[in-house]
Amino acid sequence: MPNEIEAKFKVGDFRAVRRRLKELGAVHLGTDLQTDAYYDTPQRKLLNEDKGLRIRHTRRLRSPSTGDKADTRAQLTFKGPAGNHKRAKIRREIQTRIDSHEAMNDVLAALGLAPTLKIQKKRASYRLGACRIELDRLPLIGCFVEIEARGADQIETVAGKLRISSEPSKDHYVNLLLGACRRASSGACQEITFENCANCNSA
Repeated sequence: MPNEIEAKFKVGDFRAVRRRLKELGAVHLGTDLQTDAYYDTPQRKLLNEDKGLRIRHTRRLRSPSTGDKADTRAQLTFKGPAGNHKRAKIRREIQTRIDSHEAMNDVLAALGLAPTLKIQKKRASYRLGACRIELDRLPLIGCFVEIEARGADQIETVAGKLRISSEPSKDHYVNLLLGACRRASSGACQEITFENCANCNSA
């Protein structure tokens, strides 16, 4: 399976990036609400090993400019640990569409895995040349631009074209969200969704 090569950059908002995407001729691929259920052992074995296993549900919020229809089936994704790279995260990624969330949940339960965390984000996806660019808005932690490409040098080139001056985040959304949730609330951080976090103070 191919490696995922990406970097994410924290931004205050998306206005300047959207303008640059339009100027550069990027193609809008759709805007979605993504809800991810992460599975792990009771001891959080996968999280402690910097691995992730999730089932993602997607609800389309805005259709793409290409007119393509979204595949709304749930998606199972495994991500391996990220390598020690300065400008990008490079990790093994295996994913497939699934027809039955309930059946897959039963399979994972039989392997000793249970849903331990639910997170949401609103994602606007664009294609610029061979690169994919995601504008991600998440509860508590705000706005990020994620650039996925074939190599770290290509990511740097695209970030320059988008005039992004911030350093790439070295952590994953899960860890960033868990940290922000602990700082914003004294309760257990098991469902970090827009609805649940509407009254929380952002970190």
